[in-house]
Amino acid sequence: MRTRGMRFWGGVSAAVHVAALVLGLIFGLPRPLREPEEQAVPVEIVSAAPAEQAQGEQPAPVPAPASAPQPPRPEPPAPAPQQEAIPTPPPPPPAPAPPPVPQQQAQARPTPPAPPPEPSPLPLPPPPPRPPQPQAQPQPRPEPPSPAPPRPEPPRPTPPTPVPPPPTPSQQAGTGQTPPVQRPQERSRSVLNTLENLRNAQRQTEAPRARPTPQAGAPRQGGGTPTGTAALSAGEKAGLADKISECWSVDGGGVGVREVVVELRVVVDGGGVVRNVTSNGAVPSDPRARSVYEAARRALLDPRCNPLPLPRERLAALRDTVFRFNPRDLGLR
Repeated sequence: MRTRGMRFWGGVSAAVHVAALVLGLIFGLPRPLREPEEQAVPVEIVSAAPAEQAQGEQPAPVPAPASAPQPPRPEPPAPAPQQEAIPTPPPPPPAPAPPPVPQQQAQARPTPPAPPPEPSPLPLPPPPPRPPQPQAQPQPRPEPPSPAPPRPEPPRPTPPTPVPPPPTPSQQAGTGQTPPVQRPQERSRSVLNTLENLRNAQRQTEAPRARPTPQAGAPRQGGGTPTGTAALSAGEKAGLADKISECWSVDGGGVGVREVVVELRVVVDGGGVVRNVTSNGAVPSDPRARSVYEAARRALLDPRCNPLPLPRERLAALRDTVFRFNPRDLGLR
C-alpha cells in the first residue's frame, strides 16, 4: 500500500510540472517592441520684439544715495522662443518574468525516499523425500494339503464271556453243598441290631454336652448393646450386638431414660431375617420406657441389620434368646 501511494503522488507531481512548463512557454515569452508612431507637432514662430517691449516696460531701478556709481548690470539675453516638447510615447509595459523552469523546481523539492525493496519471498522448503515403496515380494504358493491318513478301522466287539450257570441247589436243606436260606424277618432284625450297637458306641465316645446356666445374682449386661441368654457363644452375642447397634438410636436426654431396660424376643425365618418382635413381658406403658421399646423394636426390624449374622444351623437358638436394650452410652443424640 505504501509503494502504491508513493507512485500515485509521483505521477501527480510530474503532471503538474509538465502543465506549468507548457503554460510558461505559451504566455511567458517577451513580445516584440512596437516602433513609436510619428505624430505631427504644430510649431509657432514667435518674434523677439514683444519680449523687448516687455522688458522696456519694467520700471527703472531707483538710484542709490550718494555712493559710488555702480556699473550698470548687463541685460539678460532675450529668452529663446520655447518650442513645445514633443510628447514621447509611453514606455512599453515590462515583460512579465518567465516562470521558473520546472526542472529547477523539481531539483529544489526534496526527492521522495526510495521505496523499500520488496522482501524477497522465502524459499519454500524442499518437499520431503517420498519413502521408497516396498517392492511386492512374491508370495509363496500354498502347498497342496497332504492327504489325510486313512481312518483306523473300529475294533471289532469282543464276544462276551459266557457266564456259567449257577449250580442248582438241592432241595434238601442242611446239606454241606448248599448254604442255609435266611428268611426276611431274620435279616431285618439283624440290621436293626447292628444300627443300635453303632448308636450306643457313638454315645459312649462323645462327651456329654453341658448347657450353660446363668449364675444367680449375676449383674445384667447393659451399656446399650443387645444381649442374649440362650446357648450362644460370646462371639455370636458380640456379633449380634454390633450388628443391631448400627440401627438403634434413642434420645437419652430425658430424665430417667438411661435407667430404662427393655427385653424383647424375636422370630426369624430360615434366612435369618427378623419377622416379628414381641416383648418379654408386658408392653411398657410409661412414656419413657415406651419410647425405648419402640426404638429397640425398629432396630430389630430394620432391613439394614437383617439378616442376623448367624449361621443357619444356629438360628434355632434365637427362640430362647432375650434381647435387652439400655440407652445408656449408646446412640445418644
